[in-house]
Amino acid sequence: MSFLSFVYSNENNIGALILVLIIIAFVIVYRKRFSIEGKILFIYRSKLGLKVMERISKYKRAINVYSTIGVAVAFGSIAYMLYLLIPYFSLMFYHPTTTLAAFYPVLPFNGIPGVLGVPVLYWLIAIILLVAVHEASHGFVALSKKIKLKSSGFGFFLAFLPLAFVEPNEKQFEKASKLNKLRVLSAGSFTNIIIGLIAFGLYILLSNFLISAGLITFSPLILHIGSAVAGPAYLMHLPQNLSVVKINGQSFYSSTQALNLMRGVQPGQYVNLTNASGTVFSIKSIFSTTINSSTHSYIGNFTGVFLTAVKEQPFLINPISSTVFPTSAWNSQVLYWIDGLLLWLFLIGLGLGLANILPIFYITDGCKIVNVGLSYVIKDKKKLMAVTNYIIIAFSIFVLLLTPLGSYLFALIK
Repeated sequence: MSFLSFVYSNENNIGALILVLIIIAFVIVYRKRFSIEGKILFIYRSKLGLKVMERISKYKRAINVYSTIGVAVAFGSIAYMLYLLIPYFSLMFYHPTTTLAAFYPVLPFNGIPGVLGVPVLYWLIAIILLVAVHEASHGFVALSKKIKLKSSGFGFFLAFLPLAFVEPNEKQFEKASKLNKLRVLSAGSFTNIIIGLIAFGLYILLSNFLISAGLITFSPLILHIGSAVAGPAYLMHLPQNLSVVKINGQSFYSSTQALNLMRGVQPGQYVNLTNASGTVFSIKSIFSTTINSSTHSYIGNFTGVFLTAVKEQPFLINPISSTVFPTSAWNSQVLYWIDGLLLWLFLIGLGLGLANILPIFYITDGCKIVNVGLSYVIKDKKKLMAVTNYIIIAFSIFVLLLTPLGSYLFALIK
């Protein structure tokens, strides 16, 4: 096994360890420059990246267009998220035992309920990159609007979550127009979303290249079928948790291909299911007016999901698993690793950008975006702050109930 293969097979733990040790060494060497704020923030202030932001800020016309689109995306995203999540919330409330949570924390921990685990090195690289460009976007948009930056830097939230920041001149920011404030505030999340979408495009291109160049190998899908709890009596001889590797003697590499192997099976004909050890189970297809039309075959009901020879959706018996792995060539291993990084950059970038746009928990840019947006229609500052607080609290509770915690509470109440 090559070194790269070893690193990948261990979820990049070696690379993550090296990166963490570098960060720890930096903190130890420059510990006197760090400050603790609010008992939860470990901050390193500097002028890091300010010159680069100043150079970018000179392209005022392009930044003006970019940041204005960012404002539209911010408010559009809030509206669209509500459009998607309100019906989902209703579904969770009425069907708490069958509905997954909408929000999951993305952390470098595997096997923890309610947490989407990410390989450690992927998580570190994605978070450091996305947080850095997020704050840099705030910075160069602010500078383009003649809002000076006092400092920039990085640090850690609760000692382990990486963060970055830029500190604008607060007086200049307050004097800026409402639109310019919105441009500055929405720039970070907009950039995260853009990076996520670019990463997704590159992921698709690289994945297609890996497949066409034969640099990755697919193992056939394995279709897991639970015990036959209903349906014709002749299905009851199937073993518990049957793993099907072939249908009618052929392997399949997608759920669509598996379904196609069953198409054309007429009522009265047999479907042969082969398990991993080579044992073949012949299942007779019948006609059922309650399930299909006269041209459709039906071979049984497994754990409440219909397995038919016609429709693709009823064929989804979960979970369907497949293994994809790189060849032994070094370029295959490297490109496959990069492909995985691009996928996680997409997922984390899009998730981080959208989450930060929402006005939740008084810690996101969305809280200030909503406040400035409301100031167009609410002139009284006390009333504006009160309405903003109500919206933040309502959004925070709403989002919290869409997490695994909410799923648990709904199931408990039900």
